[in-house]
Amino acid sequence: MLTSLVSVMTLVLLSAPPAPVDPKGPTCRSIDGHVACGYQCKSDGRRVQCAQTPQGTCQVLDGQAVCFDPPPHVIRIYGSALPTPECKAIDGQVACGYQCATQFGKVKCARTPAGACSGRNDQIVCFDPPPEVYAVHGKDTPRAECSSNSAEMACGYKCTSAAGKVACSKTPVGLCKSDGLRLTCFDPPAEVLCAYGKSLPPLQCQSSDGQPVCGYGCTKAYAKVACAATPKGLCKVFDTEVHCFDPPSTQDADPACLSLIGLASLEAP
Repeated sequence: MLTSLVSVMTLVLLSAPPAPVDPKGPTCRSIDGHVACGYQCKSDGRRVQCAQTPQGTCQVLDGQAVCFDPPPHVIRIYGSALPTPECKAIDGQVACGYQCATQFGKVKCARTPAGACSGRNDQIVCFDPPPEVYAVHGKDTPRAECSSNSAEMACGYKCTSAAGKVACSKTPVGLCKSDGLRLTCFDPPAEVLCAYGKSLPPLQCQSSDGQPVCGYGCTKAYAKVACAATPKGLCKVFDTEVHCFDPPSTQDADPACLSLIGLASLEAP
């Protein structure tokens, strides 16, 4: 009797339909001994490629399987509103991302929606706003720009041409200054952006021995200038030298912003 009951149960289990497979879930595929696992796996007949996140994308372009995964901080910020990336191919090269640019058989793409790419003279330059900029501006992160002169090209924010060079700041609140020979850009530290957000005061700049110096609370002693890196910083003159100090900005920073840039918030005692 028991043997018969076990046999019936075995037949029922064997005849039960397989559990449904989530078409959007992870999977594994193999071709010629090469195995790849992830999402939206695609094969070009020679290899298999899979995205590593549900928000990633894969496609076969110009006979090549290619995948793209947005950075984690971009996925967290945009969520379901994440813009669809693009893929481009030229002369056997394939790239995926945002604002893709092609130039003389080369192709490159930015990794984030507000990034920028531009090509000239057999060169492609791409720039992506750092995580702290996305943490402050969210989905409204300003689009980066690219600028060039006859010899150089750069991408970022507030791009400036001077002294035969081109340079851009890494954040919308940064700036670039030239002393006539050099072109230097200044950006507030990431934790400062997390502490002040959009209310961060503009940087101050002064000339120190003919070279621009930017920051906060800039103080001059004779021909030399020094600036604090944060609005709460201070600079004092002692024995003809300027000494500056900055309190830790992470104590005032938004924990969510710090998390996005990979810094831990400081717990209050």
